[in-house]
Amino acid sequence: MLISKTASFALFSSLALGAPNRSSDRSRHCVIPSSNGSADDSPAVARTFAQCASDSVIVFKEGVDYNIFQPIRAVNLSNVEIQVYGNLHLPQNITAIQRIVNDTSGSLYSDGLYWFEFAGPSVDYIGSANVNSGWINSYGQAWWDANPTNGTGTAARPHLMSFDTTHGSLKYFKSRKPIAWNVQLLGDDITVSHAFIDAESTGSFPFNTDGFDVTATNVQISDSVIYNGDDAIAVQSGSHNVVFERNTIGYQSHGMSIGSLGEDQTEPANVTNIRFEDNTVINAVYAARFKSWVGGQGLAKNITWKNIRVYNVTFPIFVTQTYTNQGSSETQLGGGSTSGRPNNSSVIMEDFTWSDFTGTVNTWRPGDGSCVSDPCWYNEGLPNLKHTEAIIVECNTETSCRNFAVNNIQVIPQSMAEPTVVCLNATAKLNPDLGFNCRNGTYLPQAN
Repeated sequence: MLISKTASFALFSSLALGAPNRSSDRSRHCVIPSSNGSADDSPAVARTFAQCASDSVIVFKEGVDYNIFQPIRAVNLSNVEIQVYGNLHLPQNITAIQRIVNDTSGSLYSDGLYWFEFAGPSVDYIGSANVNSGWINSYGQAWWDANPTNGTGTAARPHLMSFDTTHGSLKYFKSRKPIAWNVQLLGDDITVSHAFIDAESTGSFPFNTDGFDVTATNVQISDSVIYNGDDAIAVQSGSHNVVFERNTIGYQSHGMSIGSLGEDQTEPANVTNIRFEDNTVINAVYAARFKSWVGGQGLAKNITWKNIRVYNVTFPIFVTQTYTNQGSSETQLGGGSTSGRPNNSSVIMEDFTWSDFTGTVNTWRPGDGSCVSDPCWYNEGLPNLKHTEAIIVECNTETSCRNFAVNNIQVIPQSMAEPTVVCLNATAKLNPDLGFNCRNGTYLPQAN
């Protein structure tokens, strides 16, 4: 029996992403002691997680400040609730953190470690509902301002958190001034709600302050606010059945992204069943974004952006299958060549839908503060941009994009000019319901 795309989304939303069946037997209640700002509390935190690694509630106390001056690695947890009711503080000294990152051999990305690593089945992270409590304060402004001229991020930046669980959740996760990437989600059956990420800068651009990077299955992220300087969510290879709904994202965000996919040319990417619905995007570079590397391979299938409100967004809908990373050999998931890659394959895109977009295109001051090249990385390779573009679709070949559907795009340039499109290789034969002629020029919707 065939199940429609809509039905399949409803199915995994109601079942796979329903209330997890977690054990209620968390018999130990472990309160983490604190110096309340006078010393490094990392040893006490690490000791408590080691002693209460299973069937426990671990508490950072309300109204208490904790200095987390060393990374916390708790990767053997089982049936644990982490209550972050106090405020956590990372070191404010850039050199001290860089020394720790460089001296640490495990759990590394290309340019950093995770400051917090939580792993194991049935792990719940519960922050405070009090707006003044439950924050992780990373003091990222100093890192952003120290970024070298025309650089893409200060060296040896730590990633804030890795959260790897099955049947787990994050609620009221709050991050203020993250140094770089916030949360990497790994595992299966994870719900995230009421998160607040504030990476708004008062100085230099906050490079790579991703909200949620997802390499997981059966994930729901909802009712959250993500103000940052990179992807609000980046759905990576190996992710399936992901819902991102009722969220507000912005500042200088790079939007709701699939990818980047296909960085490793020997490893096919695989992403299926992703839905972004009922989200608001404010002052961002992108709203709906797909990015796969030039010469990558694999498949991204059954992806939907629906009911998206955009305000002052440079590129409301953007697709590229020839992505490269600007200015650095380092990428989000590891070192990789940024030039000289053979354009001998593409990550195939299949069954993509964009529908019910409303709002405004940023005509007057497009882009953000991350431009380190001329032309700017988000303009490179695009012909004669007027910044009236509601839709940009760059398919690498005439067979790499299949079953695209675009409908009800009510997006108005701030200049009050007619909205335009840039479109390459989305052929009518493989995309009969595209909804407009694939060419460069005025956006002229057609009845599907």
